[in-house]
Amino acid sequence: MAAGGGGEKTEKATPKKRRDAREKEGNVLQSKEITIAASIFFTFFALLLLGKYMFRMITETISIWFARIGGDITPNSEFIMETAVFIMRSCAMILVPLVAVTFTVPIIVVLFQTKGLFTMKPISPKFSKLNPINGFKRLFSLQSSVGIIKGLIELGAIGAIVYARIIGNVRDYQRLTDMDVIQGVSFIAKTGFDLVMTIIVIFAFVAVGDYIFQWWQYEKKLRMSKQEVKDEYKQIEGDPQIKGKIKQKQREVAMKRMMEQVPAADVVVRNPTHFAVALIYEKENTSAAPRVVAKGKDSLALKIIDIAEKHEVYITENRPLARELYETVEIGGEIPPSLYNAIAIILTDMYAAKGITING
Repeated sequence: MAAGGGGEKTEKATPKKRRDAREKEGNVLQSKEITIAASIFFTFFALLLLGKYMFRMITETISIWFARIGGDITPNSEFIMETAVFIMRSCAMILVPLVAVTFTVPIIVVLFQTKGLFTMKPISPKFSKLNPINGFKRLFSLQSSVGIIKGLIELGAIGAIVYARIIGNVRDYQRLTDMDVIQGVSFIAKTGFDLVMTIIVIFAFVAVGDYIFQWWQYEKKLRMSKQEVKDEYKQIEGDPQIKGKIKQKQREVAMKRMMEQVPAADVVVRNPTHFAVALIYEKENTSAAPRVVAKGKDSLALKIIDIAEKHEVYITENRPLARELYETVEIGGEIPPSLYNAIAIILTDMYAAKGITING
């Protein structure tokens, strides 16, 4: 095991790990070969679509140019400026559509692979990259080796195809001198089309292979050890020990508040030591039923009884009633209608014991 690594990284990356890698580090799955293959394909496809337009524009530009220089001209600064503007405008009209496709496609492909992520993290300077030892390791890393192999495959395959096509079409090339211009252009265009399509197929296969490799590398880099997964879970859900302490503290605060309500209670119903429930009845609000202000079991019941005795709160023993109040009524809740009569009798006894007279 690597020191400080938390063990062998055998676990798949969690959603949080993937999110942090994307948003904080700019680490996303993408293949440069996919971008290159798509750029070549769409540029060539655009060239096919725009071929007639570009050929017509080139023909018209040449015709206009020869017409201009064949006329009566004065080679002054004004003529030179007009000629320069004409050439730049003509070149722009011919090349801008193709250049727009060439520059737009890579951007779209990259955005598609990165799902719209834009970050400067991957290209931000890192001092670790200046370490010659790390640089030497990168030269002989698996990523570099695969990149060299890809380059050799592409170069070798393209060289072999070009050589085979040239050798296979030597006789056809020799007959170019016997063809007219249209036939020659058509032959060259067809030969070039077949060659480029073959190259595109090669790049497509290499791109698919590279994408699979990049996916494997990406997943491997994001892998986590079992300890890292546990640590992340603790960060998200909270440390169980800390959560336990927080809950304990909350219970203590709630218990303290509950005990502070006992001295204000009118009566405590007990059973005799197992359960104790403190009730309060707001005589000013006759429409409200008595409420439970404290309740407890076993040691807590004894504590409620002790506080009640110290503050001279009326205490009565009623085993079934105490148990039912404890189990059915939450602290702060009103007693249910089914217990009105039983509680009314206890309150009447309490008022009689204290010599309190209730009007009405």
